[in-house]
Amino acid sequence: MGKIDKLDIADEMLESAIESYLDTKKYSSALHLAGAAQEIYGKWLRISGGQDFSSIMLEHAANISKEPIDRKAIKKEDKRPKNSIKHIDNESDRFAFLNPQFDSFMMISEAVTEYIMLKRPETHNIIRFKEYLIGTKINGL
Repeated sequence: MGKIDKLDIADEMLESAIESYLDTKKYSSALHLAGAAQEIYGKWLRISGGQDFSSIMLEHAANISKEPIDRKAIKKEDKRPKNSIKHIDNESDRFAFLNPQFDSFMMISEAVTEYIMLKRPETHNIIRFKEYLIGTKINGL
């Protein structure tokens, strides 16, 4: 048994998520892997005294909104696609309602953002996804 840094595990999951998304179009796998990586990155950012990406965005939204926002409900909806594919609670919960390509794209984007916030080393796959992200207007997302 060895000691393994969970950030390294998250890096491996994010690399696999990007490959699943870009290379094999396995969007549900990409969503699940990116979501797991993002959970680790986000938690580490908070443990380290910072904020995760979604908290930063919610704070910004609250600052510019004229109406109060329900942060808990927004965060729950943000994580709904990821959670809907990794749990099944009963017979009526058999089917997930999501857009796998879009939802995995959004989860990978959030995970990559936090990866960058943590100053993790830029890899070939991170560069490929950033280039894809920049080209989303062209590629239809």
